[in-house]
Amino acid sequence: MPSIIEKVSEAEAQAVSLRKEAGRQVREMDAAARQAALSRLEAAQEAGRALVAQAAAKAEEEGKHIAQEICEKEAAQSDARCQAARQALPQAVAYILERVKA
Repeated sequence: MPSIIEKVSEAEAQAVSLRKEAGRQVREMDAAARQAALSRLEAAQEAGRALVAQAAAKAEEEGKHIAQEICEKEAAQSDARCQAARQALPQAVAYILERVKA
């Protein structure tokens, strides 16, 4: 029959073994958690980059649309001014000829 000292020594040895095993498991869990966190971080960064690219493309499209609207508006105003100038041309010519004759 084992003595109390032998049982205590055996229990201490088991405790050391359990402590080592627990430490190993903790290190493995820590490494796995760190790797999972890095993977999630990389995925989040990639998703963020995709969202930024998508927003930039949308903004560029909106900018093109706004620029097109401005160009169309300015062209219409320019056409209206040209038409007004054409309509005023005979009066301007008559005025100039009247001044030249005088």
